[in-house]
Amino acid sequence: MFKNTLFMTISTFVRLLAGVVLFIFLARLLGPEGFGRLMYGFTVASIAVLVIEYGFSQQLLRDIGKTPEQVCMIMGRVFLAKILLALAVVGCVLVWFAISPKTIEDQQIFGFLFLSCILESFAIFLNVAFRGIGRFHVETKIATVCSMFHFGVLMGLAFLGADLITLAQGFVVSRMLNLALSWMAYRRIIGGFEFGKQSWRTVIATLKSGFPYAADTGFTNFFSQVDILIVNHFLGAVGVGVYQAGMRFLQGANTFAPILGNVYLPAIAGCSGKPAEIDRLSKKLNTQMLWVGTAGWAFFSFGGEWITKLIYQEKYAGLTSLWPYIGLLLFLRYVAASQGVLLTANGSQSVRIWAQIIALAVLLSTAPWLIKQYELRGMLLSMQVTILTLSAIYFFSLTFKGLPSGFSTSGVMASAGVFSAAILLLEYPGIQIKVQDVFSAAAHFCLASLPMSTTP
Repeated sequence: MFKNTLFMTISTFVRLLAGVVLFIFLARLLGPEGFGRLMYGFTVASIAVLVIEYGFSQQLLRDIGKTPEQVCMIMGRVFLAKILLALAVVGCVLVWFAISPKTIEDQQIFGFLFLSCILESFAIFLNVAFRGIGRFHVETKIATVCSMFHFGVLMGLAFLGADLITLAQGFVVSRMLNLALSWMAYRRIIGGFEFGKQSWRTVIATLKSGFPYAADTGFTNFFSQVDILIVNHFLGAVGVGVYQAGMRFLQGANTFAPILGNVYLPAIAGCSGKPAEIDRLSKKLNTQMLWVGTAGWAFFSFGGEWITKLIYQEKYAGLTSLWPYIGLLLFLRYVAASQGVLLTANGSQSVRIWAQIIALAVLLSTAPWLIKQYELRGMLLSMQVTILTLSAIYFFSLTFKGLPSGFSTSGVMASAGVFSAAILLLEYPGIQIKVQDVFSAAAHFCLASLPMSTTP
């Protein structure tokens, strides 16, 4: 478990170079408006590709974890399903292009970003097979090479003053390399796809059986991106730029959740009929999630101001007051993630679907009202209420089903303590300022050692 966690961590961290660090630099170089336009197109493209994703990663991890000797047949069946979904989504996008009031430039930006997301989806699909059979180190090698290339290409284009369309084309070139390397490794290690007597009826059956995973994963990812659509509607591209500058850091800090999920999900699923082992792994997963979530909350709550000063500077000054809210949101996400993994591992996908529907209703009903009153803070408050609702449903569902939640008495008390401290800091920001004084000397030293940058 430790070795697999280590390889999964390395794979995810090198992807952070492409998915988080890169966007942080782009935010600084492009400014709030340009970065907001890029992120809005990227978000819409990512949401469209959720249909092609269809929750296959979780389904494959569970299926391959149970029957690793059938990996080629399982991958072949899912590959056909992904092709069908990709054709359907591309057709819908072409229709949307024909009737969309967007400018030609915005359509081109979206089109290239959409293509890059499709290529990345198929590359991730191939790499999931390596996780399912325990070959995490293969994905680590691919992710390292591709992430370095992706970061280099996009940063090079940005420093040369490339426009948004050229940057979007850079995404396509990078994802093509990722897919090519993933396919070559898959062919060498696993061997290919086995289609056998599979027909389109088998594909439809695969889509039907995978629908709970698709709905669950779709709602989960939609939650992580729908806030951008809402912010864009109420506050425009500049609001999206400032908001996403902070959420890029949250995405990076949230990375440990899928790392732990990818490691523990097949392990717990493979312990069917061993309740003592499932309980042990559940507690271990939950403890690790709580530790990471607490550390992330403390980092953003007490160090967020210096992130703004050191990295984003004056143009993103409005981000400073948002960091404590981002920290609490991160903690709540880790609590929800541990419970969600346990539901998935025990095959309770239907519970997750209904929970996501309820949570989405909470988000859509609270966000407009809170944004009108508190602007970007209101969006974060709405997300917190939503994730808190989701966590409560997950926890009580596990309890009522007699499944382990991973929470001990000390775990519940620790979670309540962190949540109470976070609320106290939001209500009395003066306490936060006093605690921040501890970090000020080191931060001022770092700030003085960095050269002032200019925006092209």
